[in-house]
Amino acid sequence: MAEVTSPTGDVSDKEMALLGQYAAATRTRIVSSPNDIDAKDRAMEEMFPWCKEQGSIFVLKSGVILSCDPTSRTVQNCKSLLLSKGIHPGQVYAATQAFIGLLLASGEEDEFAKKQKGETNVSFSDQQRHLRDLVYEAVVQGVSDIHIQVRQTQTKIRMRQHGELKLFAEWSEKLGREIASVAFNKETDHATSHFNPLVPQDASMPLKIHSKDIRLRLASVPAHGGFDMVMRILTTGSEHNATLEDLGYTKKQIDIIKMAMKLPFGAIIVAGPTGSGKTTTLASCMEMVETTAKLYSIEDPVEKVVEEATQVPVNTEKEDRSFASMGRAALRMDPDVIILGETRDEDTAHVIVRASITGHLVLTTLHTNRATAIITRLVDMGISPVLLSDSSVLRCLMCQRLIPKVCPKCAVPLRTSVRHHAFIPDWEAVLGVDIINSARARGAGCESCHMTGVSGRTVVAEVIWVDEEGRYFIQKSDILGWEKYLKENGWQDFHDRAIQLIQDGTCDPFDAEKVVGPINPATKAKQYKYQ
Repeated sequence: MAEVTSPTGDVSDKEMALLGQYAAATRTRIVSSPNDIDAKDRAMEEMFPWCKEQGSIFVLKSGVILSCDPTSRTVQNCKSLLLSKGIHPGQVYAATQAFIGLLLASGEEDEFAKKQKGETNVSFSDQQRHLRDLVYEAVVQGVSDIHIQVRQTQTKIRMRQHGELKLFAEWSEKLGREIASVAFNKETDHATSHFNPLVPQDASMPLKIHSKDIRLRLASVPAHGGFDMVMRILTTGSEHNATLEDLGYTKKQIDIIKMAMKLPFGAIIVAGPTGSGKTTTLASCMEMVETTAKLYSIEDPVEKVVEEATQVPVNTEKEDRSFASMGRAALRMDPDVIILGETRDEDTAHVIVRASITGHLVLTTLHTNRATAIITRLVDMGISPVLLSDSSVLRCLMCQRLIPKVCPKCAVPLRTSVRHHAFIPDWEAVLGVDIINSARARGAGCESCHMTGVSGRTVVAEVIWVDEEGRYFIQKSDILGWEKYLKENGWQDFHDRAIQLIQDGTCDPFDAEKVVGPINPATKAKQYKYQ
């Protein structure tokens, strides 16, 4: 049989070539995802134990045989076994080992559920199975969000991978509605009595797939002709909490954050747009807390489990379980460090200030576009600049975004990329010839990156240590003067950090511009010339 990298990993070039040869010879297709088979066609129970022993073959209820080595003796043995049971064998399809592993894992989950219930003939519904297959496929591909767009005639499934939305499958309108209903009504932490596509709804959903505890956040909104549901994958049950270095922070930025984390009191604020990895950064900071310190984390919902912390879920629909009320409750629990998952309103902002002044280290997130804009946002929430300039309050301000990294196996030198040629003169005027010579662009894609040209994403961040001079600017709300002072002292903003990543060959300039703005002489000029 062809060599495979791992039971659920990517197929090797050799295996894919053999599968392709069989598919071409039999005029069939390669089966590699749940979308390639009938949603209602599940495992044939009579054959499942035998298939599990073989590990490379799977038989569906319809009699269809999936194999990662369709010309092997195992397939012939399978047909003989089916005939001995009085079952006529169906079509044989070439399938990837990864997908067969997924199907076998799903079957094991069914068996486990039956044993737990003491039942012999009860399993997940077709919709629950389809939901799990969809989620697991997303996890395998490193997807962050699953978008289910249900309209009058069809359902589109789109997946956000490395920050970019791509069409995954098209289903019937009926199946889309059934999947959304079963997700909200049967699978969420607090299952609602009835999913209503006409009103916005949200919930968190734990799933156990392939012995992994996967957690998702669900949200739905009505749309013309139907509704949208988005499932964000929070945890996949296998990853460890990444360090700040893993995320993409520079050594100097990490030194500043560590210095702030060692302080006995004050506020550390992580800002950024939605989906920029703020919660992941908070989890990394939580790992730095001394084991002798008492840590309370107020979250909506609890996303990444941290063993040393007391993680408290909030319910924004109930006033006595909001961020502000749970934060005030945590202050009475003798904490050393308090983490408020998100500062959404004036009450929560005042809790942060109060906790800082009364001798606690506080971490929280905020939605802003720049690190210096955190001050503007807090003032907008009703916190006075005089209070913010107090030495007991703000300690470290961070703002981050995510930039795709080019796949190292298929990336090409920037100067050889045809679609970049027209922009090189502008980039050279700002970055210089040396940087352009060392820069790399996205390639055409390869098996390693699933034909995307991207190998993942890295953080591009601004980190500010709030010093005494900075407090004067904060007190006067002089953000422009503060930024000028920071730049004079070697501070890196988003633009500076993105240039470093371009120079290192880590990021495509096109991807950098989508995050930090255009790189051309006009954006660098102190005065814009209109003529």
